[in-house]
Amino acid sequence: MVAGSTPPAGVRVERIGGAAIIVIDRPQAQNAISRPTMAELGEALDEVAASDVRVVALRGAGERVFVSGGDLKELASIRTEAEAQAMAMTMRTLLDRVASLPVPVVAALNGHAFGGGCEVAIACDFRLAADDVKLAFNQVDLGIMPAWGGIERLQAVVGRGRALYLTTTGLPIDAPTAAAWGLVEQVVPRPEFDDRLTELLERMARAPRDALVGIKAAADAARPAARPDLAAATTASFATTWVGDAHWAAVAAMEERRRQARAR
Repeated sequence: MVAGSTPPAGVRVERIGGAAIIVIDRPQAQNAISRPTMAELGEALDEVAASDVRVVALRGAGERVFVSGGDLKELASIRTEAEAQAMAMTMRTLLDRVASLPVPVVAALNGHAFGGGCEVAIACDFRLAADDVKLAFNQVDLGIMPAWGGIERLQAVVGRGRALYLTTTGLPIDAPTAAAWGLVEQVVPRPEFDDRLTELLERMARAPRDALVGIKAAADAARPAARPDLAAATTASFATTWVGDAHWAAVAAMEERRRQARAR
């Protein structure tokens, strides 16, 4: 991969011929999304949208995690419903931009996707996953709900029953199961992941950009990938859960488990 621009640390854009790869690179936080990361992702999307790329991929850095969700340590200062709704609306709007890019967008699941990480993945047009990856819409384990557009996008992909199963239990599924449910389009062996991703992007980028744009426009006309009309109600419901006692108790319990694990 050849590095392209050099945006602020945390999110970068790489180019492979006619393809662009947006990389979430926050190893210290398991590629979690903080508010500064949201701003950097917006800049990366600006750069990609202004370019002549024919296909975009979004991935996490490394091999362990795609995106682990929201950065709870950084977001812990959000304590009011208004702040929580504003944060959710910011990220939801960014993922609507991902979904609405005129060219195809591939979620390159190089590692596990948890919580908001699954919402990032489902905002892309389709997903390529390493065979050892697990996915979990596990926001409910923290007493909150998906608010970045993931519920409606997930339901459109896997159906109402499976979407509700995933979002109300928080249980993880492995890559083969995700593929069987239509959540992942292709599963590849871990050692081959980077090569297979490059091959896929290069193959797609061989097509004329106008053809790719036309194909995606027709698909979006048949079934929109973004539903901004649902944003206000969903983010308001999320904000209520964010400030609730159950959320902060779950966060405290998680931090205690991590503290005990470090002490061993």
